Amino acid sequence: MVRNGADVVLNRLPVVAIVMVEGLMIYLATSIAKLAFTQLDPLLAAWYRVGFVAILLFAWRRPLSRAKRKGLPRTRRDWGIVVTAGVSVMLMNTMFYLAISNMDMGIAVSIEFIGPLAVAVLTGHGWRERVGILLAACGVVLLAGISLANPAKQARFLVGLVAILIDGVMWGLYIVSGRQVAQRANPLDSLSLGLGIAWLLQSLFLAVPAVRGVASPKPGATWARGPFGSWKLLAVLFVVAFFASFLPYLIDQFIMRRASSARFSVIQSVNPVMAVLVGLLIGEVPTWGELAGVAMVIAAVIVTFSGDMRHAETE
Repeated sequence: MVRNGADVVLNRLPVVAIVMVEGLMIYLATSIAKLAFTQLDPLLAAWYRVGFVAILLFAWRRPLSRAKRKGLPRTRRDWGIVVTAGVSVMLMNTMFYLAISNMDMGIAVSIEFIGPLAVAVLTGHGWRERVGILLAACGVVLLAGISLANPAKQARFLVGLVAILIDGVMWGLYIVSGRQVAQRANPLDSLSLGLGIAWLLQSLFLAVPAVRGVASPKPGATWARGPFGSWKLLAVLFVVAFFASFLPYLIDQFIMRRASSARFSVIQSVNPVMAVLVGLLIGEVPTWGELAGVAMVIAAVIVTFSGDMRHAETE
């Protein structure tokens, strides 16, 4: 009954309104994550985000249940696609956390769009893709140039820039592998399986320090070192994972039923705007030059993907 009610509400709302609310939810949760970085290192926080989402998806979809075993990947190629999709999501989340710990959230969200734009250029043959990637490149160069010209920001921004560019590449890889996963009978089952495997791989490097970081917070931590501090930190990390990743994955399933991939990409160009607005709440005030760079990336997304504004075939 709850699911049917959600279907009715989401089907009645304009897609752009859903995406704006979704973006607001994601970046408000992400801003909370940035505040949690004062208690736990970003890479360790990313392990919890990926882990909570993987566990929630696995518990919901139960891809290894007897009824769904026939839908498991059969060949090495199929397994490779599923694992690639999961690993790309895991690295996207990890690199995004590393990036926003070293640069403003709105700038990071803008630069990561270089990933889907690059995929559009590699798979498209029209003028839109080429103009779009040129606009995006100019925007990224402007954003990077402004921050790198400031000696106080230079070193940290460079770390964030490398991280967000890797994030963008992983987003592009996810688009390519995700399309192939989407062709399977139960794409969310495959995604939950791939993300679960990716989290296990990530755990080889981050599980021990992440658990230790919550059980015994770092010296600079404040409230996490107080009474029930570890439990409070876990609760914050769970809330962030739920509202910034798990719930948006579910909402996107509804959106993609109503809009083509290109139309969805154009609508998602509001995300950098939402990220900048939420960033203002935590003291991240962009310069006019940085706003110009963000605007170039938004324009790049609109130009690149506005050539196909058809509705989804399932509508």
